[in-house]
Amino acid sequence: MDAIELIEAFLRKIFEEEKIKSFEEKLRVNESKMKNLKEFLLWSTLESLFLISTAIIICFSIWEKNYSMLFLIALISFLLPFAFNFLFQDLKFEKRKRIKEDALSDLLLEASVFCDESSAEKSIKKIAEQDFGLISKDFSNAYIEIKNGASIEEALMHLSRINKSKQYSRVLGLIIQGYKNGTPMSEIFKETAEDLLETKAILKERQAVMLVTKYTLILSSALIIPAVLGLIVGLVSGLNFSSMGELSLGIDAEQRKELFEHAIIGTTFYIFEYALLSAYFLSLQQGNKKNFWVYAGILVPVAGIVFFAARAG
Repeated sequence: MDAIELIEAFLRKIFEEEKIKSFEEKLRVNESKMKNLKEFLLWSTLESLFLISTAIIICFSIWEKNYSMLFLIALISFLLPFAFNFLFQDLKFEKRKRIKEDALSDLLLEASVFCDESSAEKSIKKIAEQDFGLISKDFSNAYIEIKNGASIEEALMHLSRINKSKQYSRVLGLIIQGYKNGTPMSEIFKETAEDLLETKAILKERQAVMLVTKYTLILSSALIIPAVLGLIVGLVSGLNFSSMGELSLGIDAEQRKELFEHAIIGTTFYIFEYALLSAYFLSLQQGNKKNFWVYAGILVPVAGIVFFAARAG
């Protein structure tokens, strides 16, 4: 437990508190068994220990005294559960967000019929009681906040913040604006639904492209390219340069060996450079350059480990 607290304290020093809070909100929105950063680290560490034990037993029977390979496998086994759990929660959150966004227009059109004309609180309660899946759960939580003393504006703004959806936030913003202007709730829902339907197709297409781009960059920079180049370098390293004779270009074995060593250095730099560039583009895609350090802190070491492991294998 002390080790978990040490890792948590280290992460809180590296990352802004707002980012930690945002991640913990994702866990709660996902209804995960891990409710906060400490529980996330605890579960990931337990999974890491199990994976390390299994990997070492299997690899030791294959490579026996190749301790460098065992160390790399153990290190990868330790990091994988943390990376996998983080990506899984991110993917799950994005999936839930898309489900909510797809249901918004139908909800608003139906709400314009059955919701109270004047009372926003009663309208929120009715939406919470309807069968709108994840959105009903959101409005149920908002209604609980209102009953506990929060204003309607505060409850809806909190709902907007934790869902991290521009489409959802736009809808909630229009509802708040209409409520503050004294517009009847049924009219607010109808006008918001019409506005949403006009922009839904464009936003959906854009988000799909961005999501594909995001995970293509992550997978290619952290796993695919380092693994492929590592395997190629490992294969070429096993060649006997001294038995090849001189090439038609007049390069002898010693020069070929030196050239190959420089090529390995260049390939290694390329792996890290590609990971850094991917981290930069991912941060630009999210509109927050500070996320560069988050992505770089994950992609660069994982890419390096995968490259050297594939090369050694």
